[in-house]
Amino acid sequence: MRNTTILSIIRWTARIVGTLIVFLTLFIGIGEMLEGQRNPGSSSFNTLLIITFIIWGLGLVGLLLALWKEGIGGIISLFCFIIFNILVATNPNPESRYSIVLLVFMIPSVLYLYYWWLAKKSSNKIS
Repeated sequence: MRNTTILSIIRWTARIVGTLIVFLTLFIGIGEMLEGQRNPGSSSFNTLLIITFIIWGLGLVGLLLALWKEGIGGIISLFCFIIFNILVATNPNPESRYSIVLLVFMIPSVLYLYYWWLAKKSSNKIS
C-alpha cells in the first residue's frame, strides 16, 4: 500500500509539473510571437537558435507523451532537455547567457523516469 502511494505521488507530481511547464511555455511563446508581429525585423534567427528551439519543442512533446507512456516520454524529454541545456550553455552569442533555471525543465522528466523505474521494479517483485 505504501509503495502504491509513493508511486502515485511521484506520477502526479510529474504530471502536474510537466503540464504546467508545457502550458506556461506555450503561453510565453505565443505572447512572444504576437509581440514579434508588432515589431517585425526586431529579432534575428540563426541556425543554432532554430535547432535549439526545435530540440526544446521536442522535449515539450516528450513531456506530453509521458502523460501516457512514462518511460519513452521521460527518455525523450530528458534527452532533449539535456541537449537543449548544452546548446544554450555553449552558445557563442555574447548576448545570451545560460541560466541554472533551465534545469527546471528536467524535473518532470526525471520524475517520470523514476516513476517508470519504480513501477517496473515493483511489478517484477509481484510476478
